[in-house]
Amino acid sequence: MTLPNPVREDGGMLLGDLAHRGATLWPDRTAFAWEGRRRSYRELHERAGAWRRLLAGGGVAAGDRIALLTVNVPEAIEVAFAASRLGAVVVPLNVRLGPAEIRFQVEDAGARHAVVHPALEGLARESGLLDGTFWTVGPDLDAALADAGGGAEAGAEAEAGAEVGAEAGAAGPPRPDEDAPVMQLYTSGTTGRPKGCLLTNRGWVVAAANAVHAFGLTGDDRLLGALPLFHVAGYGAALGHLAVGGTVVLPAGSSPDELWPVIAGHGVTVAIFPTGTGRGMRHPSAPGPLRLVFGMGATERRRTLEALRGHGVDYRGVYGSTEAGNFVTVTTLADELARPGTVGRPLPPFDVRVEGPGGEAGPGEVGELLVRGASLMAGYAGLPEATAETLRGGWLHTGDLLRRDGDGCFYFVDRAKDMVKTGGENVYSAEVERVLAEHPEVADVAVVGVPDRRWGEAVKALVVVRGEAGPADLDAHCRERLGGFKRPRWYELVEAIPRNHSGKILKRELRAAHDPDTSVHLP
Repeated sequence: MTLPNPVREDGGMLLGDLAHRGATLWPDRTAFAWEGRRRSYRELHERAGAWRRLLAGGGVAAGDRIALLTVNVPEAIEVAFAASRLGAVVVPLNVRLGPAEIRFQVEDAGARHAVVHPALEGLARESGLLDGTFWTVGPDLDAALADAGGGAEAGAEAEAGAEVGAEAGAAGPPRPDEDAPVMQLYTSGTTGRPKGCLLTNRGWVVAAANAVHAFGLTGDDRLLGALPLFHVAGYGAALGHLAVGGTVVLPAGSSPDELWPVIAGHGVTVAIFPTGTGRGMRHPSAPGPLRLVFGMGATERRRTLEALRGHGVDYRGVYGSTEAGNFVTVTTLADELARPGTVGRPLPPFDVRVEGPGGEAGPGEVGELLVRGASLMAGYAGLPEATAETLRGGWLHTGDLLRRDGDGCFYFVDRAKDMVKTGGENVYSAEVERVLAEHPEVADVAVVGVPDRRWGEAVKALVVVRGEAGPADLDAHCRERLGGFKRPRWYELVEAIPRNHSGKILKRELRAAHDPDTSVHLP
């Protein structure tokens, strides 16, 4: 079968063109494997075309928002492929949120259509997603797609733009621009209400290429798709594998005991362990068929990295953000071991600079990381002032403080808003957290700045301990490893560190909850 080429003459690609590309180059390879099922690239392409007609028949038009409340299933990507050809925008929703949080995002986006997984119908109902037009993943939806599909030729015509209306043969809208938004993905909202980042077709195609470059992907790779597809990292890793003809394996669980049978059974070569690389690789089945594990740069313990090297498994650490459209920098295993704290070097499509108070910072100097590249968000939906502030001068102002060395490696220092200014000195909370985390009895830690009569602001550590270590023990540990002005002057032992659904520490809440009467103050 020869498929019509939907790509514009100027070469601009839409996100949905990845489906056409896969069906053309490797139609019989497996694109997705999940729940004992497999879907080929030809089938992925056909379903993208069928989804396009089904959505159009349900009233979805250019600019409309389609909410996605699903676990990791192929439909989460198929719908986006179809939406990109309609000019519509998908809104992936974090299934770990509560009904009120989801309702806010749905209403903020103005989503009147939804795709829902049956396991989440209760949450969808409470969130208002079932009040409009919706489709439920399952046999009935598969039957509806089959009716809308009409086989491979119909799917090819749909991708070529010959049939997109509710009625067969109806003239379709013009092909969307590659810079049109295709996804409205919400930030995790650690500093207030989450904002909807508008990610474009061009941006996602570039993000897929970035993943290919970062992980050295080929068509022989099989990804353990354990990261949620409602997060930018999970989506980008999956698209990278689809861009080269690899297979995305979607597991049902996330613990090592649940994941290792999937890794072995599907010959998974590239993985991330949501519960931690160290825990994942301590499993008796490790290393299995793995060639590469990836995670966040500068976050793995040295013993974990050395264990990976001993297993002959490579590691890539990434740094990025939703606003950046996914990965910005990547480390190697050698970098992680030789340069502790590095988040690696920028990926090729990005210009990056470190901006200090007086201009661009030199090697070793700390400043805010600014990023420029094709995968950046188009802006925050409905928030022109916040967009202008974040993208001023054509650069994404990340709000992250970094430094670079003379070899072009970057090091994460802290979030600008998490920096503590005490007695005229800047203290980076991330540095203090790393030092405290080295204490053998510290299970978790968060460092914030709190009001202090003497210093104006002082460093406070909230610590979860495994044993009987107290503030005096932790202070002695810090005195050996930190300058005097950096050591915490306030301690609070807690049972857990509050985090949002993305795992980020809710430091705003910790600052607001500070109580001098229940915290320990050290001179």
